[in-house]
Amino acid sequence: MDALTNEYYFPLYSALGYFTLVFGLGEISRILTSKYVSSRGNAQLFLYELIGTIQMCTCVYENGIIFKNYGFPAIFLCVGLLLTAGGIFNRDAWTNCAPIFEQFIFGNLGSSKFVTILSAQLIGAAFASKVAYLIWNLTAPYSAAHLENASNLDCVLHYKQSAGIVIGFEIIGAFVVRVVVSLLLNRPALIKLIPFAISAYLTLALYIVGVPGLNPIVATARLYGCQGIDNTSFMILYWFCPVLGWLAGAYFVGQKGPVKKTAKEVKAAKKEKKAAAAAKKSD
Repeated sequence: MDALTNEYYFPLYSALGYFTLVFGLGEISRILTSKYVSSRGNAQLFLYELIGTIQMCTCVYENGIIFKNYGFPAIFLCVGLLLTAGGIFNRDAWTNCAPIFEQFIFGNLGSSKFVTILSAQLIGAAFASKVAYLIWNLTAPYSAAHLENASNLDCVLHYKQSAGIVIGFEIIGAFVVRVVVSLLLNRPALIKLIPFAISAYLTLALYIVGVPGLNPIVATARLYGCQGIDNTSFMILYWFCPVLGWLAGAYFVGQKGPVKKTAKEVKAAKKEKKAAAAAKKSD
């Protein structure tokens, strides 16, 4: 049977078109940002993070179509490929608050940039649902899957396990992912496996727990306000637990703060900087 006309693949075509549109709009926005916004200060940093966060969180809304129609292997592959694409196009946007908490706590990220990145992520998470529903409504006449999603405003969380197991999955999962990421980063040939390592955890959590988190920003964009969990429990489960697990993983792998220079090294650096400035003026 011709795959192009097989109704089994229609939801896949809808999802591919959705992902292509979201990444395309994101890339156009980044090109315009690069062209018209100065890299000085934090404005460009803020916009890159905002664009990347909206892009990745908006894509998460479409993952439900992949899972509903094609199951666990498909969602594993889909998430891995989306994270890979994000790594290519996102201009080093974090799109996850756990790593920036780590960098800030260990002194590798200043307070100004920390606030800039975190605020961009929170705003991006808030706008993701609006972008997703806008696309679904615009494409509803051409996609039964999008018509169904656009018409369904209910969000109810169903957990397969008790609260203790769900909490354990968030803490231990974030810890394991942070350790695995560190191990893979130290092996250049395996760096490309990082997105699929994260996807493997999310797929496993989806299978065992039912509602995976790991990334507080994505969880906020997709799950905040859903029935089945109150706001306090949401913050504990999807913010405190994964950040705690991630920081524990960072301590475990021996994350270090910035190396402090001796007074002699600082003095030498200042002399070198003055010499370079003098040479530039003479030119």
